[in-house]
Amino acid sequence: MLSAMMLALGGCKKEAVYKDIEGFWQLQEYTTESDGAVHPCERIYYSFQLGIIEIDEKEGTLGLPQLKGTFQYDEAARTLTIKGLYHKSGGDFLTPEASDLRAYGLDAADTELEVLEADGKHLVMQSEYATLTLKKF
Repeated sequence: MLSAMMLALGGCKKEAVYKDIEGFWQLQEYTTESDGAVHPCERIYYSFQLGIIEIDEKEGTLGLPQLKGTFQYDEAARTLTIKGLYHKSGGDFLTPEASDLRAYGLDAADTELEVLEADGKHLVMQSEYATLTLKKF
């Protein structure tokens, strides 16, 4: 009886739909398209899981808010669309300031990125604003 119950519980785990995209990533750097400037990053992390994106700065040295939103990946077009990024302040849900978004390598709460590389270890995505280089952790 116990082994049957353990087997049934083990079957409830949700798996990533896009294994080379979903998971936990560290933003290594982003390069702004307008001037080609490379911006090294430390302790900035992206998480893509089951349609939910979370972006966070660990250790809070820059004082950036934790952002959450949704994402969709179009495998045929190789585009990842981020929608509705927000952060919580007090009891309110707020759209992030442009300066906070830029620190994360983004320029809008709704952004489309072209996936240039996704091999499960490295993820490189490009928007009109910047090219983001991430590594799996």
